[in-house]
Amino acid sequence: MVKAVALDFKDPKEWNRWIVGMPKDVPQCSPFYSEQIQIAYVNNPNREEFLKMQVEHYHTSPIEEYFLVLQGNLKVKVSNNIINLKSMQLLGIPPNERHTILDYTEPLRYFLIRAPISTEKTKIITE
Repeated sequence: MVKAVALDFKDPKEWNRWIVGMPKDVPQCSPFYSEQIQIAYVNNPNREEFLKMQVEHYHTSPIEEYFLVLQGNLKVKVSNNIINLKSMQLLGIPPNERHTILDYTEPLRYFLIRAPISTEKTKIITE
């Protein structure tokens, strides 16, 4: 039986990566391994690298994606709409909706949540 475990988000090792989910980022032996949900914690990513990684895509049904902004602003394109998320706002993106991050203000901290798990087969690049 797995014990309840807490993550410390003050620890830089826990930043800018999937913290809950499946390999490769979360090993099966981790108490945060899950086949049901993925959660990433993003904290002040390298701007140039982060924006270069962003590509328009969608997740096939039944995968939903959520952005919960803790600090800063996040500019997200969903279909043909531009959404400006502010601190303490949540954006839910349903399955099959094209989306990408366009820009952000610093400092930036947010959680990215996908449920159920998305894989390379269920993430479709549209660019």
